[in-house]
Amino acid sequence: MTLAVVVCSRDRPDQLRECLRAVSGQDAADILVVDSASTSSATADVARAAGVRCIRADAPGLAHARNVGMRATTADVVAFTDDDCRPEAGWAHAIGAHFAAPPRDGNQNGDPAAVGFAVGRVVAAGDGEPVSVVLDASPRTYGEDDDPSHIGHGANLAVSRACWDCLGGFDDMLGVGSGLRSGEDTDFLWRALREGWAGRYEPQAVVGHNQWRDRRSALLTSYGYGVGAGAVRTKVRRLAGSSAAHGFAAGSVRATLRQAGTDLRAGYEFGAATCLTRVAGLVVGRLVASQLPLVHGHLTPR
Repeated sequence: MTLAVVVCSRDRPDQLRECLRAVSGQDAADILVVDSASTSSATADVARAAGVRCIRADAPGLAHARNVGMRATTADVVAFTDDDCRPEAGWAHAIGAHFAAPPRDGNQNGDPAAVGFAVGRVVAAGDGEPVSVVLDASPRTYGEDDDPSHIGHGANLAVSRACWDCLGGFDDMLGVGSGLRSGEDTDFLWRALREGWAGRYEPQAVVGHNQWRDRRSALLTSYGYGVGAGAVRTKVRRLAGSSAAHGFAAGSVRATLRQAGTDLRAGYEFGAATCLTRVAGLVVGRLVASQLPLVHGHLTPR
C-alpha cells in the first residue's frame, strides 16, 4: 500500500506554509498541494519553497480540488488535510494503517467489507471560536447503518483509491468554494457506507485545527455548513428515501432548532445564534439541491 498526502488550498499562503511544515515530516510516498484556483501565485510559491509539488485546479471548490488531487497521484490511499490544520507526528502512518489491516466487519452479503475511508481526531488550536473539532477518544468501525454526520470530516480524512473510483469521486457541486459551500466529505462518507465500504475512526491520527475565525467569521462558516448539510440531506432523500434522510442528523432543521433552544436556556447566546444561522443555511441548501439534476449519485448543474 502506498499513501499520499494532499493539501487543498486557496489564497491562504501563510496558513499553508505552517501546514506544510507539519506535513513534510509525515510518512508518505507523495505529498502535494492542490491550488484551488487561487487569485495569485502565492499558493504555488509557498509549495515551491517547501519543495512540494503543486497542481492547480481550474475552478474553486473543495470537492473539485480533492478530485484533482486524487487524479494527480497514483497512491493507493490519499490522506487529506486542510491548509489551516497541523497534523501531529505519526498522523499519516496512524490513519493509513487501517487500509493495510484486514477488515473486521462484513457487508450485507456476508463478505468482508473493505475499508474505504478513515477519519481521525481534530483538536482545536488557537484562540478563535471553536469550529469543526472531533474529540472522540475511542476507535470505531462504521457501517451502512451509521449516520455520517457524526463520523468526522475532511480536515482529517483518508480514502482508498478503490473506494474513490467506485463512487465516481467527490461531488464537485459541494465543498468550500462551490455554490453549496460544504458537505463534500459527509456526502462521500454516506455514499461509501451505502455501497458497502467500511469506515474507521482512529483517535491516534491527530490534526490540530487552527481556530482563526472571529465570531462573525464563525457565523458565516456555520451558515455555509448549513447550506452543505441541507444539500446533502436532500441528496440522501432523493437517492435513498425519506427514512434515510430522517437518520441524517446534520441536515435536520428540527434538531438544530432544538439545540438553539438548549443553548439559549443555558445562557450560551452565541451557540444559539450559530444554530439559527445554520438553520438559514439548511433551508437554502435544501432548496437549491432539490432543483439540481442527479446523475450517477452526483449533483450536476442545470
